[in-house]
Amino acid sequence: MDDKIVNEVSNLYKEYYSYVIKNDLLEVPEGIEYREFGYGYFKKVDNRNISFKDGEEYKNWVLKNAPFHLYKSLSYMEFPSKSGGANKKKVFRREIAFDIDVHKTKKCRHSDDWVCEYCLEEAKNQALYLIEEFLMSDFGLSGDDLQIAFSGNRGYHIYIKPKDEEIRNIIESYEKPQRRFLMDYILGKNLNLSKIGSGWKRRLLDVFKKKKIATKQFEKEDNWKKIIEKRKNRDKIYSIINETLNKLELDEKVMDDDIRLLRVIGSLHGYTGFMVKEIKYKKLSSFNPLKDAIFNDFNEKFYNVKIKQKIDKIIINDETYNNKSKEIPASVLLFLFGHGVNFEIIY
Repeated sequence: MDDKIVNEVSNLYKEYYSYVIKNDLLEVPEGIEYREFGYGYFKKVDNRNISFKDGEEYKNWVLKNAPFHLYKSLSYMEFPSKSGGANKKKVFRREIAFDIDVHKTKKCRHSDDWVCEYCLEEAKNQALYLIEEFLMSDFGLSGDDLQIAFSGNRGYHIYIKPKDEEIRNIIESYEKPQRRFLMDYILGKNLNLSKIGSGWKRRLLDVFKKKKIATKQFEKEDNWKKIIEKRKNRDKIYSIINETLNKLELDEKVMDDDIRLLRVIGSLHGYTGFMVKEIKYKKLSSFNPLKDAIFNDFNEKFYNVKIKQKIDKIIINDETYNNKSKEIPASVLLFLFGHGVNFEIIY
């Protein structure tokens, strides 16, 4: 990649971090002195095992380095800057978070690493489904007990942060087997059709009704296996169940890994240039990343460019760009750069 482009991109990142830090929009993780940080420029994580004594040192570091990717640990550690695993770092507490990471949908007409309104809408729908079907309906949480962030690409990060401190202390003390059980429940991996539980019973009954499957027997009986095996349409029923079990695209490592890193809220995603943006639950359904996750100043600074390869179209802030575009805003320049597109800036 041309050095002039790299320098221009670096300046845009510095401009962004200068603004968000000045306006107190960059997340300073709770218990920052116990958190590990990682960062990257041309890779997601070039380096990790970094720690800061306080928020001021952290902000000064971000201002100076303006990384393209910025991560913090979900875990609290006694020795966050030590290399090695959880034992060396001495993990003593861990946030519970889910990472929805969606692939392109059947409606998408772009390459695997690109984005469009369809895959972004699917990611949002999955976030709402996880929240409303599981975290609220099954676990009794409210929107105020959750912290929701657009990941900056095709995903959402959903943190469980109950207002009740006692409950929060309990769940943040969960060890890997307990976190694994939680993930397995949501993904239906421990679903027993011979003795179905109330949460999955309710969820599947709703799907059956939408698919015009008679539900009277299923409502009365917990041994669904016995009922299904006697049905002429059993293959269709099993297919519907399987489809429902695979509705969520969750990164399971985010729940499993004791030293997992997740993007800092308020940072930029180095592949798209989109903001890792916090969203209140009530605002999630109307959230549009192609508008709402774009730094406004990046829509007002334009470059004359020559795009030297064919690319899929990208619609940002209601404007469409492709390889024939001659003038693009900084928001599109960052997207093209992050996706390794061959282009030059014409000065």
